[in-house]
Amino acid sequence: MRKIRKIAAVIATALILAVASGWWLASSRLPEIDGAIQAPLKSEVVIRRDRYGVPHIEARTAEDAYFALGFTVAQDRLFQMELQRRLAQGELAEILGPSLVKIDRQFRTFGYKRIAEKQLLAEEQSPASQRALALLDAYLAGVNHFIATQKLPVEYTLIGANARPFTRIDVMSMMAYMSFSFAHGHTTDSLFSLLKEKYPDRNLRELFPGYTGERPVTIIENQVTYNPGGKARPESPVLASPLTSKLSIPDSLSLASLLFSEDSLDALIPSFHGSNSWVIAPSRSASGAALLANDPHISLSNPAVWYEAHIKYDGFENYGYYIPIFPFPLLGHNRERAWGLTMFENDDIDLYRETFHADDPSLVMYRGQYVPVTTINEKIRVKGAADEELTIRITAHGPIISDYLKGYEGPPLAMWWIIDQQPNPIIRFTHAMLHARSMQEFESSLALLAAPGLNISYADNAGNIAWWAVGRLPIRPPHIHSREVLDGASGRDEITAFLPFALNPKLINPPSGIIVTANNKSTSAPVGPIRDLEGYWAPTDRAARLTELLSAREKWDLESLKAVQTDVHAQAGAAFQEQIKALIDRATLDEKQSRALDELLNWDRNARIDSIGATIYHVTLYHILKGLVMDELGPERFEVYADSMDYWSFLKNVISNDGSAYWDDVTTEKKETRKEIVQTAFIAAVDELTDRMGGIDSWRWGELHQIVYKHPLGSKKPLNLIFNIGPHPAPAEAHFVNRMKSSFGKHDYVVSSTPSTRRLIDFSNPEEAVSILPSGNSGNFMSPYFDDQVQDFLRGDYRPMILNVEKAKEEMRHTLTLRP
Repeated sequence: MRKIRKIAAVIATALILAVASGWWLASSRLPEIDGAIQAPLKSEVVIRRDRYGVPHIEARTAEDAYFALGFTVAQDRLFQMELQRRLAQGELAEILGPSLVKIDRQFRTFGYKRIAEKQLLAEEQSPASQRALALLDAYLAGVNHFIATQKLPVEYTLIGANARPFTRIDVMSMMAYMSFSFAHGHTTDSLFSLLKEKYPDRNLRELFPGYTGERPVTIIENQVTYNPGGKARPESPVLASPLTSKLSIPDSLSLASLLFSEDSLDALIPSFHGSNSWVIAPSRSASGAALLANDPHISLSNPAVWYEAHIKYDGFENYGYYIPIFPFPLLGHNRERAWGLTMFENDDIDLYRETFHADDPSLVMYRGQYVPVTTINEKIRVKGAADEELTIRITAHGPIISDYLKGYEGPPLAMWWIIDQQPNPIIRFTHAMLHARSMQEFESSLALLAAPGLNISYADNAGNIAWWAVGRLPIRPPHIHSREVLDGASGRDEITAFLPFALNPKLINPPSGIIVTANNKSTSAPVGPIRDLEGYWAPTDRAARLTELLSAREKWDLESLKAVQTDVHAQAGAAFQEQIKALIDRATLDEKQSRALDELLNWDRNARIDSIGATIYHVTLYHILKGLVMDELGPERFEVYADSMDYWSFLKNVISNDGSAYWDDVTTEKKETRKEIVQTAFIAAVDELTDRMGGIDSWRWGELHQIVYKHPLGSKKPLNLIFNIGPHPAPAEAHFVNRMKSSFGKHDYVVSSTPSTRRLIDFSNPEEAVSILPSGNSGNFMSPYFDDQVQDFLRGDYRPMILNVEKAKEEMRHTLTLRP
């Protein structure tokens, strides 16, 4: 026993020392945010951080301000930036090992770096881009000064990597990938065509309905007119559970292969999944000034998607939300104007079926004759293993990407993407938008962007409100359905032209006084020669709910808008309750099933975390969709479809349609009915919830629907306990204003996409604008600013965006001076 006690004491001591050394290592790598640091500047720069870790940078010149911004972002987000540039360029395996080779192959094939090189060359040759490029270089100089003179974040030590200097190509590659993350065509187009060939008797337009099955809610036609008979104020979420405690890093887990997996990618560069934005004119504002509200919906990430910073130098000031690797904010405001964005959802990607020569694979048919294929050979460096070779084939339409389309079977497909076809000076575009001095200058800057497609909302201190659909719209031949895979051989399916930006949909100071965008279709009217605007429009639920809420009150202020941004009401809930009530035979249910039905039918349609009805509703709808289309799709394609924009519009339409062929299960001899499928789905939902959660009283929505902020290093246990934040109960779901989306296809109810920030700005007092981030502004997990906003975010609370630093000195917590 004495030996056992000695051994136990030795092990305990070793563990304590390991934990202590890991804690010390992580703490020692936190950046210096107080004091003074020498830097190659023209004059002194002061960086003050407020109580949420947001830097407020004050300089004399633009170059010094952007140098300080780069240095500051590197202090808080360098490892995030490292992974972003490597992901975009297909270089993750070089520092993380063989498990990331598959992803490197995909990203190199899609060609973000190739596009970045082409777009950067065009900007470097344009005199109009030189000022923006100079500020980009100042920003990169600040990032690289941090790398050269300061301690790198602890993650570099854990994976045994160093940081090379950042370059223009690193920035441009990341922005090319970010543009791609807005797109949907590469997944849904292939699925549409595959199903069309496999089930020619099925009505595929029913499965991919767009707005054809319901009254459309469009930005232009559905104006938010004051309606005193409108609905009551929205419901807000209730408080989530306390934060999960963090543990120390075990120093034995230092190999990249133990830290990273393919699942880490969700936390590297999250995709844009939707967004809400609205602007309110003085006529509808309680203050008599214009208001702006914006909450872009983006895949969950940790560190957060956005980096908040406020910069000020002679003649310029702006409070912005930055993609960390990029020097100009995509969201921003100052005392004169503010802007926000949502996804336009226009269709800017097409897939072409390519016909290669039977005897010579270096030739492909294009416009009726065989032409050479461009072949690129690349070498992928792999940590701890031999380098791998990659051959990429590129046709006139783009790279062959068939191998990376989940569930696709068929001939080679090339990806045509507008960003590879049109000039897209992203550096000049963002710089011009940021430095515009009037609404007219701001609008002129928007014409520069080809992709991604954006809805840009705008408000200013002169009382103007506006919205523009931004991005180049391809004009396709009339016979084309843009959801289908196109013929790459004949030439009949080629894009004919691009719509001039002047013809893009827009609204400026409409009489209604409010403009709402929620990824819904811009207009039902023709747009120039385009008879019907093509895109992957979000279902109408969020747009309809926002229109309903904002029409119910004449005058709005920031306090009342907070309840709108955090609304958890199921817009389609009543219609589904009505159908389920009519279709389920209560006489055939047992006691538990009957009580579950009562809970569902009596549900108030607000998906709060304590709601039992919300749980039954969502799980029942999953089983209805599964009963409808799993037989046609199979598990892999079902998961793809159930995460598309179309599944919800289909489900809303088909639930009341007895005549739909999709109610019949093609794998059985009998013909199933709508009533049978819905009843079976409801019973399956009750059985699943019983197995997963126990008795009905425990079926609270927040116990099933949960949110975890996953760090790239938190994909494997036990590091998830250290780097990840959560789990926490989460309200709402995908088609709610407060959009807390989980993967409907995966059916795990783990939130995968949320508002990436919520912003509210009133130009009667822009110094008291408010915002919130989902987690925190710092990416350093030992920083107090890593997770300090989680509870406020889930609770629906806000915090100030400080413009007047002198007035808010008591809010400042740290001061760092950069001295020449």
